[in-house]
Amino acid sequence: MGEKTNLELEKNNNTENISDVVDQKTDFGSSEVSVCKKKISLFFQKSISGLVLFFCFIFFPAYLLYNSLNIFFVSSTDNVRQAKLEEMDNTLKFLEKYSNNKRYFHYLLSKISEFAQDCSDPKSYLEINIKNLKEKYPEQIQFIVWDNNGKLINELSDRAGFSYVVNKIFGVLKDVSEAVKNDSSVKISNIDSVKKNNKILSQFFGKIFISENLKFPLINSLNAGPFITEIGKNLSSVWFSIKDKISFLCFFSDDLLNDFTGLKKVVANTKNKNFDYIVGYSSIPNYYKPSSEFPDRYENDLLLALTTFENAGNNVFENDRAIVKMSMPQPGIRTFCFFPKKDEIWDIEYKRNILFCIIFSFLIAFYCFGGIWFLYKRHFFSIRWKLTALFLFANLAPILVLGFIAKGYLENKRISLKNQIVSDLEKSMREVDDRYKTLAEDYGLKLNSIVDKIADKVGDGFFGKPELEKLESLYKDFNCESLFLIASSSEIVFKLRDEAKADQKVEFMASLGESVLGFANKKIVNSSKGKKDLFSNILDPEHSEFIRSYFRYLRKVTELTVGDFYWIYYTYLFGNKNNYNNNYVLMVNWNREMFQNIFIKKAYKLLYKSFPEGLFFVKSNITNFSYGSDNLSKQVDIVLENNSGMTEKISGYIDVNDKRHIFVCLNGTNLVNWVILAFYPENHINKEINLLIVQIVLGAFTSLLLTIIIGHLLSLQFLKPIHNLGEAALAIGERNFSYRVPIGDKDEFGHLNQVFNRVIEGLGDFEVARIVQESLFPGNKFDTGDFSIFGRSVVMTTLGGDYYDCFKINDEYLGIIIGDVSGHGIPAGLMMAMAKSAVLTSTEEIKLNPSALTTRIHAIFHAIKNERMKRMMTFSYFVLRLSDGHIIFTNAGHCFPAIVDSNVNTAEYNEYVSTPLGITARCRCKNQEFDLQKGQSLVLYTDGIVEAANAEGVQYGYERYKVCLPQNYDSDAEKFYYNLYDKVYKQWSSKPDDDLTLIIVNRN
Repeated sequence: MGEKTNLELEKNNNTENISDVVDQKTDFGSSEVSVCKKKISLFFQKSISGLVLFFCFIFFPAYLLYNSLNIFFVSSTDNVRQAKLEEMDNTLKFLEKYSNNKRYFHYLLSKISEFAQDCSDPKSYLEINIKNLKEKYPEQIQFIVWDNNGKLINELSDRAGFSYVVNKIFGVLKDVSEAVKNDSSVKISNIDSVKKNNKILSQFFGKIFISENLKFPLINSLNAGPFITEIGKNLSSVWFSIKDKISFLCFFSDDLLNDFTGLKKVVANTKNKNFDYIVGYSSIPNYYKPSSEFPDRYENDLLLALTTFENAGNNVFENDRAIVKMSMPQPGIRTFCFFPKKDEIWDIEYKRNILFCIIFSFLIAFYCFGGIWFLYKRHFFSIRWKLTALFLFANLAPILVLGFIAKGYLENKRISLKNQIVSDLEKSMREVDDRYKTLAEDYGLKLNSIVDKIADKVGDGFFGKPELEKLESLYKDFNCESLFLIASSSEIVFKLRDEAKADQKVEFMASLGESVLGFANKKIVNSSKGKKDLFSNILDPEHSEFIRSYFRYLRKVTELTVGDFYWIYYTYLFGNKNNYNNNYVLMVNWNREMFQNIFIKKAYKLLYKSFPEGLFFVKSNITNFSYGSDNLSKQVDIVLENNSGMTEKISGYIDVNDKRHIFVCLNGTNLVNWVILAFYPENHINKEINLLIVQIVLGAFTSLLLTIIIGHLLSLQFLKPIHNLGEAALAIGERNFSYRVPIGDKDEFGHLNQVFNRVIEGLGDFEVARIVQESLFPGNKFDTGDFSIFGRSVVMTTLGGDYYDCFKINDEYLGIIIGDVSGHGIPAGLMMAMAKSAVLTSTEEIKLNPSALTTRIHAIFHAIKNERMKRMMTFSYFVLRLSDGHIIFTNAGHCFPAIVDSNVNTAEYNEYVSTPLGITARCRCKNQEFDLQKGQSLVLYTDGIVEAANAEGVQYGYERYKVCLPQNYDSDAEKFYYNLYDKVYKQWSSKPDDDLTLIIVNRN
């Protein structure tokens, strides 16, 4: 039984051991699985954290940077494109201007004439140029040349055989030049020499010669140039220049003026201007090939551009290799500017990728530097600022994108504002041009109102003197050129006329009035009186549509064309219209240019109402009439020089008074032969752009500020305990010892907050002690009688040991004390307070005796002296007699008082040696006396000023201080104090570490 039991027990023990082993193996396997799971979990956590960091700090910034750079370069490249197109457009306008040979030769001969006048030998200069022109254009150009006396120069003239006629022509041309120079609106046919020699002029220049055409070579406008003659095909146009030194007249052939000579020359000259684009032209019959020199490597691109222009009308062609701008200045001509693209400017992908790599490299370097910095300098950065930095980084990325987008937006906005201003200026200028029509309507209504009143008085009768006077007043008020009152018998009853400017012939006006009255009264009038000519047909009421049209506009101001003349006229019938019994006709006339001038005088101010900051100039193309500042004349000439006249409007940039302006030049539609120019300061656009920049910057700044605020708020929320400790530290720094840290939870931070509160409470008691000590000091300024006293104590710690006092003993004496307790802090402050109490409790008799008061304070200090309170005090007490400056004092081991004499600019120490208070059992001090003279100062101080050390550790010292005193003397005690304080503590001492007390006693 026993054995069996033992065997069973052993068996059971073995079974249990096996189970334990199995359990141990099972536990071991479970722990391995757990460790594996933890490693896998940790791996995934680190992987996810790494992916998040990679996305936030690498992928996302790289994506934003890449797209931002793409937007930036697309925008900047587009700006380059627009600028280049505008530059090429200006060049094409220049080519357009000189594609007309009349303008080209007018410009060329004008320059030759100007340079000839400036030469010392104008004849030789002109001879060389005439020879060159004849060689270039054989049998297509001829000259007649006169010297300074108007004498024909035969060797330079091609028509020397007609000397009499030629000399007559010179005289006429000279008179015409003088007249146009003085008044470009002058009527050429009214010039005396033109009237007298009209037959010679017609014979010389041909039957189709019109005297008014003599203006064309003389005016400075788009119409300037040669005028047509009828000499023959080889000599179809004439140009002349009459100057003081030498004059000439030039004949051109029809073929010369109709070819492309000027355009060829201008295109050739553009090569000297170093344009980065190629200027050229093509002409009939093959528009697709350049007629000027052109590189072979670009011919296919140009062919494609010109083909597109011809077939689709697109004047801009662009592909990967070039931009081409084209125009058609006149039939048969195509001009172009070909701009080859360079990869460094136009390859957006290349520029974007290079800059992306550079910036991203700097970003990676910044990450590396920042990682190393945080790794080794981590304790310098609070968690709050780390969180804020993360928020800032998250916000800077979109701000970076917005910055690049904003640049493109601002550039587009600038272009948009410029286009809007051009549009608004054009609209205002067009409104003025359109309102010209209303002038005729206004004049018509006003004239009807006046003439109706005259008609009511006249009735069917005759005009009396009052009525004629009213007509004369009407003529003056409406700036009329002529006024005729004609009876039905063609008799001119009343006439007012500007003979120098009126175009209408009196006989013609009389016949016209007779015809109008006949038509109105239904009577056939033969105004030609048997003659059959042009005017007879015009004035025939029965057959002429002219009379019907004229009659149709009765009582209205309208335009009338007769041959080459343009009139503005008003007609009114007097009599009984219902019975066809009209007795008189009133005809009022204006020259068209003069009528336009009247309107512009009134309308010019309207432009400034729309754009008060703009500058406007209105100019006639055929007269000297202009309105605007004389300072604009140069800029106006530049604009008109570039305006070919074939475009209704041009715009661009130009400098006015050294400031960049946008200009708009508009050719009048209703104001025929007038141009309106507007100049608008670009700085107004710059102001708007700058305002947008400020708004964008403020937006970005606000976003960053909000990021900082949110970061701080979140950091305060999650790091509140640390924040509370930070606030407590700030409160201590600001001496706010009433502040208490909120305890919050009873954890480690709660315990730390309790300790902080106890520290703050102790510092608060210390602050109270400091305030009490400061209350023991008197004021700083003590002026009495002849004495000006200023004292101040500067404490380097919370509680100092320096003591000074100034008090009135009685009406005759003043007490002054200065002392210095050894050490700092509470013990020194208490010793100073005991000294103050000893002074306050002393009798007047003791106060008048410096040695007695000093002995009393010494006894107190010696009585409390023990092992734990071994303090001493240097002490000086001065009794000042106010009546004469006599001083009694005693000195217990304190710094020697200094006497500064401003009269001789010296300083001396009053050296009296004694032991400080509280050292020995007996006080060994005696009274000393001296007088403080007028102009002298008593300077009392503690050792803080003479022991002040500079950066090298050198003390200021008594000798240096002795020299310093008279150098910084001032009769004002307060200024004297601050002079010394600045000299020693601000200029000399690197780090003051001792209290400083300084008392200045000036006797004035």
